[in-house]
Amino acid sequence: MNCLVTTIMIRLRLWLIALGALCVFLSGSVALAQPTWVEQSTTHFRIIYTPDDATIADRYAPIIDDLYNELSTIFEFRPVTPLTLRLYPTSNAYFAANPAARNVPGVIAHADFRRREVVVIVERARLQDEVSQLNNLRHELTHIFAAELSDGKLNVGLQEGIAQYMELPGPDRDGKLAILRALWQRNELWPWAVLDDRNAIYGQPELSYPQTWSIVTFLIERDGFERFRQFLTTLAESSGYRSAISDVYGVSTTTLEAEWRAWLPGFLQIEADQMRPVSIDLEPVQQLIAAGDYEAALREAERLRTIADEETQPTLAALQAQAQTGLRANQLTVAARTALLQGEYEQAERLIGQAEQAYREIGDQRQMTILAEYRARVARGLQASETLRRASEQARQLDLAGASANAETAAREFAALGDEVRRDNALALRRSLAAQQRTIAVALLFLGAAVLSIRLISRQLMTPSRPW
Repeated sequence: MNCLVTTIMIRLRLWLIALGALCVFLSGSVALAQPTWVEQSTTHFRIIYTPDDATIADRYAPIIDDLYNELSTIFEFRPVTPLTLRLYPTSNAYFAANPAARNVPGVIAHADFRRREVVVIVERARLQDEVSQLNNLRHELTHIFAAELSDGKLNVGLQEGIAQYMELPGPDRDGKLAILRALWQRNELWPWAVLDDRNAIYGQPELSYPQTWSIVTFLIERDGFERFRQFLTTLAESSGYRSAISDVYGVSTTTLEAEWRAWLPGFLQIEADQMRPVSIDLEPVQQLIAAGDYEAALREAERLRTIADEETQPTLAALQAQAQTGLRANQLTVAARTALLQGEYEQAERLIGQAEQAYREIGDQRQMTILAEYRARVARGLQASETLRRASEQARQLDLAGASANAETAAREFAALGDEVRRDNALALRRSLAAQQRTIAVALLFLGAAVLSIRLISRQLMTPSRPW
C-alpha cells in the first residue's frame, strides 16, 4: 500500500513539473508574439510602431499632424492632444490585440474613440496606393473629431458617412457610385433605421458604406457643412440623433430620408425616364397635426409635396389644408387674447367665434376651454362697458347718485379684468360726479345761507306796525 502511494506521489510531481514547463513555454511564446514597440512624438501625436516600421512611421508623422490641423479648421474644433497613432506590423498582431475585428471584412485601419487612438495595419496599408493610405488616416482621424464633437453619441452609420465624406477622391469612389446605382435600381436602399445597427453596418460594409457616404453627402449639400457640424454639437446634448436632426434641420428623419431618396437619382446621374416615384411616409405630418404643432406640420408637408408621388398628393394636400386651418385657428386665438387685453371686447368676441369655428372644422378641442374663458371675460367686459355707458347717461340726466354707483361698479369690474384704461375712465367719471355733487352741495349751502340772510335783513328793514 505504501509503495502504491509513493508511486502516485511521484507521478503527480512529474505531472506538475511537466505542467510548469508547459506554462513557461507558452508564456514565452506569447511574449515572443507581442511586438516590441517604439514611440516617437510629433506636435499632436504619439506614434507607436515596431522598429521594422520606422520608415513608414517617419513618413506618416508630418502627414498626421497636417491632417489634424486641416480637420481642426474644417470642424472648428481641436481635440486635446496628444492623440495616438499606432502602427501594427501585421494582421496577426492586430487581431491578437483586437480579436473582434476578425469579423469585419477587409479592415485596414480603425479609430478607438475612448483611447483616442488611430490604428493602421502596416502589412495591409503597404498594398495600397498613396491616396488610399492618406485616406486611411483622414477617415479614422475624422471619427475622433466627430465622436468628440457629439460626445460619443453619433451613430455608427453617420460616423462612417462623415469619415468617408472627408476622404479625398480615390479609386473606390466609382465603385461606391456603381453599388448605389444598383441598389437604387433594385429598390434595395436601406432605411435610415439601419444607421443605428452596428452589426448591419460592419457586417456588409460593401453595401452600407456607399449608402452612409451618400446620406452625409446629401445632408451637407442640402444645408452646408456648418449645419452638419451644428448637428454634431446638438447631438451631444440630445437624447438621440433623430431629435437632434429635428432640432437642427427643422424636419423629421422620415422627411429627410424621403428627400435623400428623391435626391439620389440626380446625384447618381440617372436618366429622368428611369426615375421612380418616391414612397412618402406621412406619419410625421400627422403626428405634428395631432400634437397641435400646425406650423411645423406645414413646413414638413411643404417639403414632402415636392417629392411625393401622384397617389400621395391628395392625402398630403388634405393634411396641408388641415394644418393651415389649425394654424389660422391658433392665430385667431392669439389675436383674440390681444384684443381682450386691449379692452376691444367686441373685436375679441368676433375673433373667438372665428377661432372656435376653425377648431371645430379640424376636430381640435384642446383650445376650447381657453376660448370659453376668453368668452366669459368678454361678457364681463361688455357688461362693465354697458354699466359705464349707463353711468354716463345718468350723469347727463343729473342722476348723480345712480351715475356714481354705476361708475364705481364698472371701475371694480374693469380692474378685475386688467383693463386699466377703462378702469381709469370709470374712476375719472366717478371723481367728476363726486366733484359735481360737492359743487351742488356747496351751492345749495350758500343758497340756503343767502335765503336766510335775506329774510333776516328783510325783517330788520320792515317798519314795525303801530297800533291804531
